[in-house]
Order: sequence, then C-alpha cells, then structure tokens
Amino acid sequence: MKHPQNTYIALFLLLALLFTGCTRGKQMRQRLQFIAACNRADTVFTARWKPTVDSLADYFRNHGTANERMMVYYLQGRVLHDIGEAPQALDAYQRATEQADTTSDDCDLRTLAAVYGQMADLFHAQYLPDDEMKALQTAERIAWKNKDTLNALIAFDLRSRPYYLKDEQDSVMFIEKQARERYLKYGYREKAAQAIYSTISILLDRQQIQEAGLYLNLYEKESGNFDENGELIFGGHYYYSKGRYLLAIGKVDSAQYYFQKALSKNQKEAGYKGLLSVYEKKNITDSIAKYAKLFAAANDSSYLHVNQEKLHQITAMYDYSRHQRVAEQEARKAQIRKYAIISILFSALIIIAAGFAKYRREQKKKITEIDRLTADYQSAKINSQCLSEDLSMLSGMKEVSEKLLQERQTQIDDLNIIIQKYEEQLQQLKTDEKFKALKQCDIVGFYHQKKQHTLNYSAPSSQDWKKLKAAFIRYVPLFVNTIDGKNRLSEQEQRVCLLESLGFSTGEMSVVLDTTSQVITNAKASANQKLFSENKASTLGKNLKKHLLV
Repeated sequence: MKHPQNTYIALFLLLALLFTGCTRGKQMRQRLQFIAACNRADTVFTARWKPTVDSLADYFRNHGTANERMMVYYLQGRVLHDIGEAPQALDAYQRATEQADTTSDDCDLRTLAAVYGQMADLFHAQYLPDDEMKALQTAERIAWKNKDTLNALIAFDLRSRPYYLKDEQDSVMFIEKQARERYLKYGYREKAAQAIYSTISILLDRQQIQEAGLYLNLYEKESGNFDENGELIFGGHYYYSKGRYLLAIGKVDSAQYYFQKALSKNQKEAGYKGLLSVYEKKNITDSIAKYAKLFAAANDSSYLHVNQEKLHQITAMYDYSRHQRVAEQEARKAQIRKYAIISILFSALIIIAAGFAKYRREQKKKITEIDRLTADYQSAKINSQCLSEDLSMLSGMKEVSEKLLQERQTQIDDLNIIIQKYEEQLQQLKTDEKFKALKQCDIVGFYHQKKQHTLNYSAPSSQDWKKLKAAFIRYVPLFVNTIDGKNRLSEQEQRVCLLESLGFSTGEMSVVLDTTSQVITNAKASANQKLFSENKASTLGKNLKKHLLV
C-alpha cells in the first residue's frame, strides 16, 4: 500500500460523518419531544415556532419512524393553525395521516385521532360540514380502537356541529341526546351536562319553554362551567339563552340583566338582540330604535367578517394546495429520475464486474471438468455392461417393494382413522364429564330453583348471571368464547344460550328471565341465526351441543 495515510484519513472522515449523523438525529428527536410537550400543555404557538417545525419536517421526511413523521407533521399543522395559516395547516394534517401505519401494533393511534380532530376544527371554521363529519367519524373510530373512551365520546358529541351548520335541528338534538346518554354511561357527568347546550337554544326557538328551563337548570348545576358565585368561568353566550328563557316566562327585568351580562362578555350581537326584545316587550320606543340599530350593526359586522374570512380561506386553500401539489409532484419526479439514472449506472458497473469474474471462474471450471469427464468416461465404459445385467434384476425387485409399501401405507391409514375416532370419543367423554360437573354447580342449582314460579319471585341479579357465566368459563370455555365472540349476541340472547345448554324449556326460561315465551322464542331464533345461520328456535339446543360442547 503506497499511501496508508490516505486510508486513515478516509476512515476518520467516515467515523466523523457517522457520529455527526447520530448527534443530529438525537438533537432532532429532543426538539420534537419538546414541541410535543408544549402542545400537550396547550401552548398557543406563534410565528417564531414555524422555522423550528419546518426544519423538523425537512429532517424527518427521510429519517425516523412512521410515528415520528406523523407527529412532526401534526405539530407543523398545529403551529400553522395557531398562526392563522389554515390551508397550510390542513395540508400538514393530511401529510400526517399519510404517515400512519395503522396495521402496525405500535402505531400512535392517539396522535392520529388528534390529527383528525384538528382537521374537523378547520373544516368547521371554513363552513365545510360534510368534511367535518367525516373527520369526526374517523377520529371517533380511531379513539375506540385505541380504547380511548373519553376522546371517542367527545368526537361523537362534536358531530352536532356540522348538523348545526346545516341547520338540521332535529339531528343536532338527536346527537346531543345520544352524547349525553353515553357520557353518563361512562361516568362523565359534567360532559353530559355540557353536551345539551345547543338543544337549549333550539327548544327556545321552538317555544318549548318548560323543557328549555329544565335543561338550563341541569346545565347550571352539572356542567362545571360556573364558579361558586354562579358566574360563567369562560364564554358568555349562555347569558343570552338564560335571558331568552326569563323573557319567555315573563321575568322581563331579570332577562334584561342577563342580556347586559352577555354584552359585558363581548357577546354584542346576542346582547343587543336580547335588549331589543326587552324594550319591545316594555314598548319603550327610543330604546327600541337604539338597540335595533346596534343589533343591525353587530349583525352586519359578524356576517361580513364570517363571509370575508370564509372566502379568503377557501381561495387561499385552493391556490396553495394546487401550486404546492404540482411543485411537489415535479420535484418528486425529478428526484426519482435522478436516483434511477444513478442506480442504473451503478448496477451496470456491478453487473459488468461480476460478469467478468464469473467468466474467469467458469473457464477454469470447464477445463477441470473436461479432464474429470474424460477419466470418468473410461471407467463408465468398463462398468456399463455390469450395470445393464443388474438392471433387469433390480426391476423385478422394485415391483415387489412397491406392492409391499402400498399395503403398509393402507394399514397405516386405517390405524390413523381408528386413532382419530378414539381421540374424538375421548374428547367427547371429557367434555361430557365437564358438562356434568357444570350442572352440579351450586349456581346451576340456584337457577333450577328460579325456574319454579313463586309468589315472591325475584329475577336473578347481574351478579348471579356473572357467577353462572364464570362456571361455564371454568368447565366449557369454548362455549363462552363462541357466544362472546364476533357474532354480537345481545345480553338476553347470551343468557338464553346458557339456559338452553342446561336443558331449560322455553317456559322455564320465560320464568327465570321474567318475560314472555314469545320473547324467549324470538331470542332463541336470533341466536341460532347469528351462531349457526339457522333462523328458527327449535334447533338451537341441538346446534349448541353439536358445535360448542364437543
């Protein structure tokens, strides 16, 4: 080696590059974690954050994991969203969703659901209810998949917003009622009260004053949006709804007080409109004229602002998305062509070098092979005559061997069939023994007592059903796995299957479940259809024994 120092320099530079790359990757991940923590702390991002998230996006575009790329585009969208660049924010959110690998077990589903939630907020601000609804449905589905109950419920609750934009009041009220019931089911009492706010306004519009009053009282007591003095912690539109209610029941002065409170919370349009209705009720001409003008000015200002902002955002989004996509596609094509040319040239060099080396090796092998074949030919010529004589003898032996092998295989097949039948009978005996042991359990005896109708009859409690199910799990777990599986049996259908397998008649089941025989028959038919694709009640017991208890 003429210049060993050149080799040392090259190795040093290689190690330096590797070290620098590792250090840069660590720094970028630390920055990403820091901004993610700021986002979780509800930081309001300003324009000074943009260069940082842009540099992170540039780095992680070609580095890191799918979760890291999704997170960096999500954070980029959050920064752009906060600084008012809605079209670019939506583009960043869409890029974030493209990075998610939902088939992977370690996919960051929480962040993915948050991305769709932010997209829904943007669509709502831009008066795009159909797009908002799709984003919320996707966010809810991902949250349920991630077992994030609260965020799944919130996504469902927010479905009322696109219906509100489309002025579909019945749908708004239906969603808010469903959301309230779901919040209560999972113990979120404050969220349940907050979910009904738009319903209050709709009830007032429809002059359903008494029901609106009940909802207002519920909202005040349970929403958690009021301090110890009964004052709103944030917002102010509630004061307008409260004033409308008081005005409707004849408490004009109290209504006027709440409309003025709405004004103090900068709810000008609502406040002026409420005060106008008060002075119309009092028939004070000067005040009517005054607040009519103020309400009209506030209404015009709000309408002008909303429509100008909407037009500006939609136009900006169209122009930005179109030019951005075209530029990215051209850049991507150019990069692909560049890498393709380099790859082709490099591959060609490798193929030429490998081909030449292979040619040299093959030439050497051919010379050696010719020498070996010449020697083998002479030896083979001598032995060929001996081999031809032995061939006829071996042919006869082959026929005998094949016949013996065939007979042996037939015997083995027969033996395997006998063994299989024995194992099936043994398994059936084991199952029968377990099922017999199940029927002797105290909890099964308890249910046999329940089927005897008495004057002071009380239906089994949920704990009784859990005990019965636990006994089945202990002795015949396959049965419980099947009725709990993907067939989606209702609770009553599951209970009917448990009793049917224990030999209860339809009449006895109706006593235990405290219902009619027709209801039991319908439940048996439904369960039979879901489990065995037979839409009748009479064969459920036979199918359960045949398919589940063996």
